[in-house]
Amino acid sequence: MRPVRWSVVLLLVTLAACSPTRLDENLCPVGQTPPRTTLLLLDTSDPLAPKHREVFARLIREMQEPAGPDDYRVGPGEALVVYELSGDLERIEPLVQVCNPGDRPDDWDFKREVTQGKMIALRQWQRFRERVEPLFADEEATPQARSLILECLAVIVPRHVPSSRMRGGVRTHLVIYSDLLQHSDSLSHYGPFPQADAIKKTAPLRHLQTDLDNVEVSLYRLERKRDARWQSTDHYYWWTRLIQSFGGQVIHQESI
Repeated sequence: MRPVRWSVVLLLVTLAACSPTRLDENLCPVGQTPPRTTLLLLDTSDPLAPKHREVFARLIREMQEPAGPDDYRVGPGEALVVYELSGDLERIEPLVQVCNPGDRPDDWDFKREVTQGKMIALRQWQRFRERVEPLFADEEATPQARSLILECLAVIVPRHVPSSRMRGGVRTHLVIYSDLLQHSDSLSHYGPFPQADAIKKTAPLRHLQTDLDNVEVSLYRLERKRDARWQSTDHYYWWTRLIQSFGGQVIHQESI
């Protein structure tokens, strides 16, 4: 009987050592900072065309699936935070805020099923998918008179990106899915606008800058025929230079 008893003891010790990490209400490890956060700003100030929805659906799939591109995939323990562009900066809150609790455990072997709890992992994975699912909702937002892209970035980025001195090994991927036509009292792309590097140099515009030091940035410009006059080549690369002037690194840029 002794070998059986020792086997039971060994199994209990293994289970204790490999017990799942405690997760909070957002499926993020308790007491730990996610090693990487994907911060997505979605601009629905104008209706999304079918091609815009198609690319957005692909983007969200790439963020969720284990086989997704490394630059876009939200890996186990990493966070996804989604904001919708808003004209009310005081009330802007995440549309989705969730961590990937771990890859879908369909292909786990028996040892991993026992030590990590396959049923728990499946439930956590399903909760992750359910939190992201609203991003596919086929609902149109009410058109907005202003497009406060830079102002929104100045609010949401500091919430989730540590200061340059505190950043350490924490990584951030900022994805902007928008027509990129900034339109506010301070700066508008519907007419002449200053050079990108002027924002840091011009006192009335400095409140529009955001610290993007070591932040990876992907820019998706949603093009519309009616805006072709404003969505020029100069406008496209204005955003490249702007992100670089803020200290960020553009890892992907695309017009749709």
